[in-house]
Amino acid sequence: MTTMSVRIPDHIAEGLKTAADDLHISVNAAVVQAIEQWQAAQGHRRRVDTALADILGEDAALLERLSDA
Repeated sequence: MTTMSVRIPDHIAEGLKTAADDLHISVNAAVVQAIEQWQAAQGHRRRVDTALADILGEDAALLERLSDA
């Protein structure tokens, strides 16, 4: 396990502490969950971007014909 120090603006730290308390988890657990969710969202974004690029590349002629219709 890696230990990290992160500078967080006071207002975000306060909100993080409040949210963690509300969920009955530690601030560390809340941060880990947030990072996991961010990583999952980034992976999803990459997959969507790749799929869109594939569609635009493979179907460029069809999309051009549809725009003329």
